[in-house]
Amino acid sequence: MRRALLMGTGFYALAAAADAALTLAGTGGDVSLEGNPFLRAAMSRCGPGAGLFLGKAAAGVVCWLVARWGEDEIRRRAPWLARVPMTPWTRAWLASGDRSWIAFIPLYGVALAQSAGALSWAFLLARG
Repeated sequence: MRRALLMGTGFYALAAAADAALTLAGTGGDVSLEGNPFLRAAMSRCGPGAGLFLGKAAAGVVCWLVARWGEDEIRRRAPWLARVPMTPWTRAWLASGDRSWIAFIPLYGVALAQSAGALSWAFLLARG
């Protein structure tokens, strides 16, 4: 699964960079046009480019840590997983095989969301 982590990291970095670049182009650096309140605060405090970079980097680090640590914990069936609230069906499904791939859902999911954001900016900018 190290390949999944490497590919997910690359996908995230590419999607985040595209979304940040197109967000800056689309907003013209106007912080008030950013819809995410956390990014807007970071952009206000650090400047539009640096704020976007810091926000995207922070989200990427959290997603990477979940994937890296979560994969190993799920694979070794860490005892703390038994304390996570889940339905009996989910618990049986998790125990029925190697489900460590679910640790990558946040990394790939956020990368997909950032890709969608970049595509929407590209569409808006193309329409002009």
